[in-house]
Amino acid sequence: MATDPIAQLGYLYQNPMSEALQASASGVPLVGITSNTVPWELIASAGMYPVMLRSDDCATSFADEFMEPQIFLPRIRSIFDQILSGRWPLRAVIIPRTSEQEYKLFLYVREVSRQYPEKHLPPVYLYDLPHSRSQDSRAYGLKVTFALKAQLEAIGGISIGADEIAASIVESNAARSAVRSLVALRRGKPRIDGCLALSLIGPFWSIPRKNYTELAWEAAAKLQAQATLNRPRILVKGVSMDQSTLHGVLESCGALVVSEDDWWGEGSAGQDISTAGDPVAACFEKYYSDSPGPRTFPASVADSWFEDRSRDGIDGVVFYLPQEDYVFGWDYPRQKNFLDALGIPNLLIRDDPRQLKTPELSRVQSWLEQLPKVVQS
Repeated sequence: MATDPIAQLGYLYQNPMSEALQASASGVPLVGITSNTVPWELIASAGMYPVMLRSDDCATSFADEFMEPQIFLPRIRSIFDQILSGRWPLRAVIIPRTSEQEYKLFLYVREVSRQYPEKHLPPVYLYDLPHSRSQDSRAYGLKVTFALKAQLEAIGGISIGADEIAASIVESNAARSAVRSLVALRRGKPRIDGCLALSLIGPFWSIPRKNYTELAWEAAAKLQAQATLNRPRILVKGVSMDQSTLHGVLESCGALVVSEDDWWGEGSAGQDISTAGDPVAACFEKYYSDSPGPRTFPASVADSWFEDRSRDGIDGVVFYLPQEDYVFGWDYPRQKNFLDALGIPNLLIRDDPRQLKTPELSRVQSWLEQLPKVVQS
């Protein structure tokens, strides 16, 4: 692996399982997770390696046997295939109820395990964390977070102490600070493009956070002297993507993606986890109230970050709502009306960015050419 921190992070972004497999080979149990709303800190404090399962371009022959076509997002189908095929040596899989598709993924894996025990799938657990803002939801979410700790203790066969969780929180907070240093390079006078930003931020989800902190701070220091990039500044909104394909399409057409309203880019870190009080409750609070997701309610809470960021030096917004989506589309008219009222140009893309045809690419190019030219001192 290259010694340059930017190249190292780029390699780890393209090969997200490399460090996990090394850890597994040395005897560390791997626990698969499927999104940002599973507490990394609790898994790490149990002596296990949290593995963020990502989509890839491999065929999904295992998933295709059980999943209906054109219903599930490519990311969910790919993850289902990885679990069924036994591609990774997972001790367990924890799936949060962050979206309807993830909940269905949990049900599908559990049902395959029930009907086909000979497949020996890893046990799958649902972290049923609600994201509606109410006292009942908060009380229930705290309860299921303590239950998650108990499940992890059963999986690992150990007792997780408060000191171990607190240490994981400190380690994770340091990594979050490093992510924010990279995000700062995209604000104001941007110095890095969106594809590079995702390759630098993405390994936050796939390698030990202590390692990530060191690499990210070194990369940020090197990039601080980069010249300002003067291109139309785009915010991407909609279904979360764990690949940089759409960013690549937009930037090849002359745009500069400076932000994403999801958990793979700018929303990865959020705020630190509190180091005061009970560490399990502190983890719950972070993942309940400061983790982007499609099920946040009420709408005013879900929209607040998007609306603030749209007013902050954004020249245009691209909505990505693939045909398989049936959640974000309900929010799109409201969010489009907000942008139209402010005079912020916006574009809707529904096709898979990996397979955009010439007419759609021409439409993207034409829209970008109509954006105001960016002039920065």
